Amino acid sequence: MIEWLVYWFMFPACIGIVSFAMMLGIDGTAILTPSVILLFPLLSVPTVSPAQAVTVGLFTEFFGFLSGVLGYRTQGLIDYKVGIRLAAFAVPTIVAASLLAQFSPALFLKLAFGVLMVGLAVYLSVTAKTTVRDSHLSAVPPSVESIPRKNESDDETVIRTASGDEYRYRVCDRTRGELVCAVGSAFEGMISVGLGELVMPDLVRRCKIPISVSAATSVFVMAVAVFAGSVTGMLSLAARGGASSLPWNLLLFTVPGAVIGGQVGSRAQGVLSSLTMERLIVVIFAIIGVSFLYVSTTGLVR
Repeated sequence: MIEWLVYWFMFPACIGIVSFAMMLGIDGTAILTPSVILLFPLLSVPTVSPAQAVTVGLFTEFFGFLSGVLGYRTQGLIDYKVGIRLAAFAVPTIVAASLLAQFSPALFLKLAFGVLMVGLAVYLSVTAKTTVRDSHLSAVPPSVESIPRKNESDDETVIRTASGDEYRYRVCDRTRGELVCAVGSAFEGMISVGLGELVMPDLVRRCKIPISVSAATSVFVMAVAVFAGSVTGMLSLAARGGASSLPWNLLLFTVPGAVIGGQVGSRAQGVLSSLTMERLIVVIFAIIGVSFLYVSTTGLVR
């Protein structure tokens, strides 16, 4: 018998977590998935395995990204040519990583979570001064403008939005963009974090795509990739333990909470400066990573 209301507290918690994450310009699961793995054992509620938590995170954030895609599509901001090209690298990578996560021991997955989160924190701290995570920025920082253009495309892309704005640019360094997308997808499949944190800023910094178009295109790529990763995780869980192995009673509260939180947080984005946002993200990721390393190494000693 499924206890449908046991995770009722995750509805308001998810609204708050995702709102805060969206305000910082990161995926809501960057905080949601670690919270489920680390805090549930401390509460008087049924725990879920790290693999289940990652699947819940991917499935939950898909709905947030789907809402974003529909909004950006209406605005006409998505560069589908770039998005489909990146998705071709993202989908097979996230599927492989999701399978690895599903069949990895819980202790290994916690250790991987810690290592990857600390790695993300270090990378983001190095690139903090060139952050462009806030999609409402009207112009990129001078430090971004100074990054040289490499392998610039011969063809000019023209994006005309529904509001009448026009963006003209030549995509640069596509190979690097595809590599970054593949790395981010591997992170996303393993720990449900990383794709959005890496792809959107790189599209602006290295590929030289305008901020608004980069934000819209990265959301399109993430929606496609996260859908593939979540379906992979759900099918894997169902194949090993049947439909009951999927934590439906948790999804019942995380999905609507994330959708509401995504709308609230997106409206609050821009309250903090981009540099402040990036520094907060680094601190949060470092704390989460160290917490997982502590928990996993303690488990190894025992």
